[in-house]
Amino acid sequence: MLVRPACEEDLLRIAWLEEAGFPDPWPFELLAYELRHPRAFLLVASLTAGAPAAGYAVFRHGGGESELLRLSVDPVARRHGVARALIAEGLERLRQLNIQSCHLEVRTDNEGAIACYRALGFERAGRRKSYYRDGTDALVYSLHL
Repeated sequence: MLVRPACEEDLLRIAWLEEAGFPDPWPFELLAYELRHPRAFLLVASLTAGAPAAGYAVFRHGGGESELLRLSVDPVARRHGVARALIAEGLERLRQLNIQSCHLEVRTDNEGAIACYRALGFERAGRRKSYYRDGTDALVYSLHL
């Protein structure tokens, strides 16, 4: 598994991963904005050298805290450790920046993601009612770094 910072050349693939992973995907322009944001970083993971990105993650930080904003994995690459590798690398980068905590929201029905987050040490910290456009609640998870 190869995890690296995303670059402009990755944006089309990231946009594809976004559309493959979310019913309400972020537009290309927002992904490009996050790539340039001074307090955000995007990571991409490939299963092998030279292969297209199998997943991506967006983290943003400020004031000693951070948030995992987005995470998507190619449907054919799921259950191969891509999400775990992206999150682990992101958390390590946040620790190097002396960030104290990381938060995220996840759909209540996304059992695979919840299991992954819990395995990485995230703990449930709350619930946001009707957080998503379709009315689904979000669970809030946090990790002290």
